[in-house]
Amino acid sequence: MREHDDATRPTGRIAARGATALSTGLTVVLAAGLVIGGAGVIGDRAGSAERPAPAPAPVVRVAPIAPVEGYTVARAFVGQVEPRQEIALGFETGGTLAEVLVDEGDRVAAGQIVARLDTRALAAERAARAAARDALAARLELAEITLARQETLERSGVSATQRLDEARLAAAELRARIAEADATLAGIGIALDKTVLRAPFAGEIGRRAADRGQVLAAGTPVFGLFEQERPRLRVGLPPQVAAGLAPGARYSVEIAGQDHAATLEQLRPDLDPATRTRSAVFVLQTDPAAAPPYGQTGRLRLSREVTDPGAWVPLAALGAGPNGSWRVLTVDPDGRTTVTAVELLHAEAGRAFVRGGFAPGARAIAAGAHRVVPGEAVRVAE
Repeated sequence: MREHDDATRPTGRIAARGATALSTGLTVVLAAGLVIGGAGVIGDRAGSAERPAPAPAPVVRVAPIAPVEGYTVARAFVGQVEPRQEIALGFETGGTLAEVLVDEGDRVAAGQIVARLDTRALAAERAARAAARDALAARLELAEITLARQETLERSGVSATQRLDEARLAAAELRARIAEADATLAGIGIALDKTVLRAPFAGEIGRRAADRGQVLAAGTPVFGLFEQERPRLRVGLPPQVAAGLAPGARYSVEIAGQDHAATLEQLRPDLDPATRTRSAVFVLQTDPAAAPPYGQTGRLRLSREVTDPGAWVPLAALGAGPNGSWRVLTVDPDGRTTVTAVELLHAEAGRAFVRGGFAPGARAIAAGAHRVVPGEAVRVAE
């Protein structure tokens, strides 16, 4: 019995293995059939669905490329408005400020009195000197009468020559002392005149630095005075730029958003040691009543003509190329984008001047260049 079992055991194992393989094969065949069938169904559905329409060509705005023989470089240099004359107005002599006749912002004429010092001490001294002179004049009158008498007596031989000489010299001494008194009175008159402060030229009063009753030393500023006629703009320019200016020529100046005509009056021959620029002084051709305030900044606008041939393109059409080069994306007459290598000569707000071999009829992409690639068909916006 045990021998029979040992003989039939290998056959049973082989049969079991065959059944397992058969079951696995049937499963694989069934799965393959399902996959093929599903793929067919999906294919049928895909074939029956509508195909999507192709994406429309991107729309771009273009700008014509017109060759020109050169361009103009606009430059601006900042300067400051200043008066033709500006002084600190004060008295030559010291004293007490008695009157202040003008105030800040007032316009004054040349020679107009703007302030006075206290003159009581000088007036008293002048009165005393005048009285002393009158006394000398009276003594001189007596001396001249005495001299005339001595001359008569001397001719008659009654009086000695000594007395005549004394009378003549006494009269001469009194004349000299009267002349001295007259000079002193003239000096007092000059001192009195200097107690009156006058505007040396027509202008406008700036800062007021003293008030009535204040004791002033000689030369202490009382007012700032600015000349209103022909205000000027002082600009520091590079030497090579200043060399191209012509004295007497007219230029354009912008101050506080307004344009003014200006004439070059002076060009200093030296360089500012701090800025290494030459100072150019321009006279503003404007009504003094409408002149800009002093200290206001202004811009001198200059232009320079460059004769390099090229073309203007929008900055949006300019892109970086390989190895630091530049390129411009253009649209040809067939509506396809192309790339042209260019040399950048000048750039300013919104546009660039370039030199390159553009195809005839090419147009630079002014907007939308980031949405297209070279060789792509595009539509040009109206």
